[in-house]
Amino acid sequence: MKDIYIAFLASNYKSGKFIRAFTRTRYSHVALSSSPQLSEMYSFSRQYYNTPFVAGFVRELPSRYLYKGKDTPVKVCKVSVSDARYEQILATIHTFMKNKEQMKYNFLSAFFYPLHKSVKIRDAYICIEFIRFILGIQDFLTIPQLEKRLNDCVVYEGGIRALTSADSATDDYFERKSFFYQVSHTTADLALLIRRLPIK
Repeated sequence: MKDIYIAFLASNYKSGKFIRAFTRTRYSHVALSSSPQLSEMYSFSRQYYNTPFVAGFVRELPSRYLYKGKDTPVKVCKVSVSDARYEQILATIHTFMKNKEQMKYNFLSAFFYPLHKSVKIRDAYICIEFIRFILGIQDFLTIPQLEKRLNDCVVYEGGIRALTSADSATDDYFERKSFFYQVSHTTADLALLIRRLPIK
């Protein structure tokens, strides 16, 4: 048996605060890590700090959640999986990274998330859909539902700063992108999502 770690995060960014206020939940994001210190996390989110609508599969570093010296509340749950399942998860992460340009953020599911609805689009996820896919469990739709399901697996709850020493690691998340970049990529991503809709 090997362990993976599911991190529930309450970021200090405006988008995270809005999601928590709108859904009245404590955590607004969930990510996967192979390390209890969350040295690297994987999820679906915005790709850069100033590109709220350019999003997809991302590798997140703790420094993303320590922006401007602010700490971020996090709950870490340890999930034990078989050796074969663990290798399968690592292979999935590798495949997603290799095909990162094709892995898109599922804006339709994000829109319907407050209604506890999900819209299946090929190679497109929001963070909770990604974790559902990784765990191979389909009987939850929201972050609070997953949090409740993993209630007995909690190994840490507090600020991410005390959990990790990686706050000095570089992260291209803070690389600023031009307005033209944002518009062109957002338009292209939305067009791709529409083409992938399972409409018969």
